Amino acid sequence: MGADAGDGRTDTVEVKKRRLRGALRQARLDAGLTQKAAAEKLVWSASKIVRIEQGTVPVTPSDVRVLLHLYGTQDESGVEGLVELAKNAREDKGWGPYGDILSQPSLELFGNEPAAKVIYKYEPSVVPGLFQTQEYARFLLKALGKSEDQIDRRLEVRTQRQMMLESPARPDISFIIGEAAFIRPVGNVEIMREQITHILELAKLDRISVLLLPFSAGAHRGMGSAFTVLQFEDPLLPDLLYLENAERESTSRDEAGEIRRFLELFDDLQEMATKSGSLEEQVKGILRERYGEGDNAK
Repeated sequence: MGADAGDGRTDTVEVKKRRLRGALRQARLDAGLTQKAAAEKLVWSASKIVRIEQGTVPVTPSDVRVLLHLYGTQDESGVEGLVELAKNAREDKGWGPYGDILSQPSLELFGNEPAAKVIYKYEPSVVPGLFQTQEYARFLLKALGKSEDQIDRRLEVRTQRQMMLESPARPDISFIIGEAAFIRPVGNVEIMREQITHILELAKLDRISVLLLPFSAGAHRGMGSAFTVLQFEDPLLPDLLYLENAERESTSRDEAGEIRRFLELFDDLQEMATKSGSLEEQVKGILRERYGEGDNAK
């Protein structure tokens, strides 16, 4: 799904595109040009510059050369590096083959996860995809009305995403999962036991934090929708916000105020969850009460 970025993290095609857009935007700002002024000098429409920097249209290697020449970029090796980045981004299909079964926001999220420094995730209702076992995922997708072919291909996607968890260079992962995800049966009792045990095992790994937010924590601002925030070390990769509810999905990249608001919400939820007790003790209680398993749960 991508090449090594040099720091051990995977540089996927989606990340390459974001890095290229960020570099072109920064070069324009360094040149002191507005998008409109740059477009006028090139006899382009202003909307073309806007679409290139927003990533709504692909940027060709020749466009990169033209733009960097206009911006007065003198570093030839830097220019060639960005031209090569444009070539690779056009040739690498990334998650594209799954575009018929996944939304654009999902494709963007999956493509950027491996390059993130930190992944913050709040999921009130179901086990997050990165942590789902195959059987839990299969029964969940079936309940959501997916066809057998769609289920098989979505399971392929999950398997590929979860390979990131095996990498020593994986992002720091901080998940808050609502109690509903643990007590709502998906499949049979054995599937739920396996799923819950899997979460406990993942929570023991370095740089993976999992908290359970119980119903007893009371009402809070995060009761509605799931959200994910990806943070990156690379200054050319702004934080990414992914929102998901029953009706729609969306991603936001540059709305720092909105992303900051969700990070503050995450902090609030984290404090509520931490006060509610340890994950292991909470989960043992759920296993005992809901799934007939006692304190011998691992």
